[in-house]
Amino acid sequence: MLNINNFPSSAVQPLLASLSSVGLMDVALRELGAKTDRFPAHYGSTWVDHLAWGVDSCFSAARLLFSGQAVGATVVLRSQFERWTENAAFNADVTHIEGESSADFAGRAWHECHKTYPFRMRRPDDTTGSEGRGHSIEGDWDNEPHADGTMGPPVNIGEDYRVYPTQILNLMSEFLHGRGPWVDAVQWEAGGLLDGDSRSIAKVAECLADAVTLIMRQIRLCLATLAEESDRNLMPDFLFSLPERMPAGGVNPPLEYLIPLVPTTGLSSDVLAEMDRVLAVYEATMKGKRPAGRLFRDDELTHLHFGARRARAAQCAVKALEMERRDLGDKFNIDAVSGREMSYITAAEMAGLLSVWQGSTPAGRAAATCSSLMRSAYWLWLEDDDRALGALRCLLEQCARMKVWATKPEKAEKLESSSSCTPKDWVNAAGWRRLTALNRALGEFAHAHAKIRWDGAREILWNIQRGGSDASIHTARGHALDALTSLLMVECIRSARVLSPAVGDAFEGIVDDLVGGPGKLESELEDFLNRTLSHKNHPLGEYSFQGPAASRR
Repeated sequence: MLNINNFPSSAVQPLLASLSSVGLMDVALRELGAKTDRFPAHYGSTWVDHLAWGVDSCFSAARLLFSGQAVGATVVLRSQFERWTENAAFNADVTHIEGESSADFAGRAWHECHKTYPFRMRRPDDTTGSEGRGHSIEGDWDNEPHADGTMGPPVNIGEDYRVYPTQILNLMSEFLHGRGPWVDAVQWEAGGLLDGDSRSIAKVAECLADAVTLIMRQIRLCLATLAEESDRNLMPDFLFSLPERMPAGGVNPPLEYLIPLVPTTGLSSDVLAEMDRVLAVYEATMKGKRPAGRLFRDDELTHLHFGARRARAAQCAVKALEMERRDLGDKFNIDAVSGREMSYITAAEMAGLLSVWQGSTPAGRAAATCSSLMRSAYWLWLEDDDRALGALRCLLEQCARMKVWATKPEKAEKLESSSSCTPKDWVNAAGWRRLTALNRALGEFAHAHAKIRWDGAREILWNIQRGGSDASIHTARGHALDALTSLLMVECIRSARVLSPAVGDAFEGIVDDLVGGPGKLESELEDFLNRTLSHKNHPLGEYSFQGPAASRR
């Protein structure tokens, strides 16, 4: 946590630059009716709130990256990239070709939609509500093969910079599967504890900044079109009056903006007081005032917009705790979150140690990815963010990879060397067919496109909880997080024993003390596997969304 203060400026600068023109978008969002007290992680019930969610999501990803959690940042941005790829495809009338990869489809969609940027393309709403289907990504987490090195067609940013959407999506997908050229960045965080520099963290940041630039551009186009439809004819030119990327310095935002929202740190009284101050400055600035008595520099403004979003997240977390206090009455225990935090930290640190001992081997990379994803899933869960479940889906695959390397090294070698290996292959090889229902549910939350079925996936997560109750709807995310934490602990113990029986025993002793006695973790995990098996045929139901135009009605 202390090393976050020294995060490399080479990794901070590109992402801050891609966020630097957000002030114009914030003004437009407000004037077009976006709720200023909107729950940051919610995708919105209106079109303008949905656009605000897209902007906030870019800051959510930046917060994870600036905390060293590059793979968690990629979980958030990959889903956003899918969502706005479909919007670009719809507006450019680019349809998915049978057999075409998601990355190739994305390359065509962005290239066609942005040939003559800036522009405002308007298409009449399709009242059938099915307009998103032909323009939808065909994403299927379980069956994603290895990506190739195709760059695809370019998109011009400014006069002298090009980005390649196909390459961006391929790199993000490989990273989420614990492969590709960026894995060093995860081991630097999980095992190196962000000490010094990483060979690839700047490259990760540059690619994610390219993704943010495209996402923000597409949202800006949507805002301009919405402004025209609302007879705010001066707003489109206002939105395009600044460059898309401007230098905003390379200094990491303050630690108070980054730390997890738990009572002892991110929700402590001094941090909340700082958040209130930042939000007051932001509100004054948005009203055209000069709270500092002068104009802010670009880097100060970008940090201010970042801090204001973290302040809103903290406010929502405080409200959630107050609601829980009212619902539970005398049973409410503020220390419960801190108690659960210990399990998540322990699992993450066990995996991090394994990544040090195993080094730059496939097993070591899997352990490092698990360690980092554990942190991101926990931090996102604290903010009631469904993308915690997307992180858990990646975590499940890497846990399976750890188990196969520990128990079936020859099988693991074959899977690693096969370019057609999919996440499903690792889960099956680990002997976890009983987790089919969980795997399917989490897989839905790993994406954000027109063919996702979040509602049915959520039902699975409700139902696999022990006993079931009216409160299950509120505890499903946390239950999934706890289950995957137990699974990771078991696999860390197993992998440690391969290296050293004594270390494996030590790991097991730590876990036994944490969960309440020998054998309890394995017993509870076995019970969870059997409960999940009973829901293996639970249908996912209808698609949750209707496509770009329908969502605007």
